[in-house]
Amino acid sequence: MRKPLHKHIAYHFKNVHRRITKYLYERDTILATAWVFIFILMVKVLPLPNMHFFDPIEIALEDFDFNDITYSKLKKTVGDSLDQRIVIINIEEFDREGLAMLINKTSSLGAKVIGLDVTMEEAKEPIKDSLMRDAIARNKKLVLASRFHPGEGKEESVFAPNYFSDANTHSGYVNFLSKEWATVRIWNPFIKNKIHPDSNSYQSFATTIVQEYDPAAFEKLKKRNHSIEIINYSRRTNQYLIVSGEDLLEGKVDSSAIKGKIALLGYINNNPENIEDKKYTPFNEEFAGKSIPDMNGIVIHANIISMVLDGKYINKLPLWATILFAVLIGWLHMSFFIHYYLENHIWFHLVAKIAQLISAILFVYLGMELFSRFRIKLDLTLTLVVIVLAVDIIYFYEAFAVWMHKKFKYKTVFHQKHH
Repeated sequence: MRKPLHKHIAYHFKNVHRRITKYLYERDTILATAWVFIFILMVKVLPLPNMHFFDPIEIALEDFDFNDITYSKLKKTVGDSLDQRIVIINIEEFDREGLAMLINKTSSLGAKVIGLDVTMEEAKEPIKDSLMRDAIARNKKLVLASRFHPGEGKEESVFAPNYFSDANTHSGYVNFLSKEWATVRIWNPFIKNKIHPDSNSYQSFATTIVQEYDPAAFEKLKKRNHSIEIINYSRRTNQYLIVSGEDLLEGKVDSSAIKGKIALLGYINNNPENIEDKKYTPFNEEFAGKSIPDMNGIVIHANIISMVLDGKYINKLPLWATILFAVLIGWLHMSFFIHYYLENHIWFHLVAKIAQLISAILFVYLGMELFSRFRIKLDLTLTLVVIVLAVDIIYFYEAFAVWMHKKFKYKTVFHQKHH
């Protein structure tokens, strides 16, 4: 008599549990799992010759993050709502005279804070510079853009202040410290002064704007004491109110669009083929093997400001938690693989590949859910690498264990041929 379907399923689930746990506490399972991590460490740390075949893989993974899928494909945003606290004013091709007029006009319409995303590092035309200096002096809530150049190797870091900065102005560095070609996922709110560590840290452009607009949000950011924050992107370019600088000067913009808000003066272009002042972000439709940059820098700053004002930070699990998770998952998989390797070897490779595929999908989904729902970033790269390597490490470990058994009577589950 055939078993009912529910009992048949229950029987197989019970078998799965047994296949995972039967060899779980065997010394061979624990040591084989350790071998996986030793191999990874050797490849990562030791300058071994002929290891350059890993370079293409490393380069390909260097700017890849599974969580980008939550933005580019799953459309992780806050719906269609505009951030009513921020308005972006497109400076188009304005020179310093035009920018000075734009600052004064924006201020006259009641902007609470004005951020000018233009790095002005040297003198230009005296008359236009004079107009700019006057506009800066008259507007105490204006935040200027500076740049911070981190030193590479033994090179010293260089802070390049805005040409118009002085003791009475506010400023912050606008450049992102990731590589030029890389996706902008992180942001440095503060950078310590290495030459004078007791002095105040350098602040980013967004940090200084938040400080002027919402001191409480600034203090919360400061208390986090993170030198690096993961950017919680919440809005695409069309989810911020954008007005033309030319329309603003011509009186075509109602004061309600500006009054009491953060006015970000920066360059915007909506042409997807125009990459001027654009960066790669997780919103890029091509999250792997990107084509063209997708977001202007001023919109990235707007996303950072929205994140800080909302207090919706992304918290990355510490390295020890990432390693512990990888060890646990690697151990469970190793126990499962060894069971099939020894007792059902004819099915070993098929079952192992299916298990690897299912595990990869499951853990990537888990990581994206943690990121999207709870703003927790769990780096699963190590876990996935461990699962992939576990199958091949079994062969190396078996050869070692059998040799140890013959030489020193080492007790091992591999001492007999099971296949």
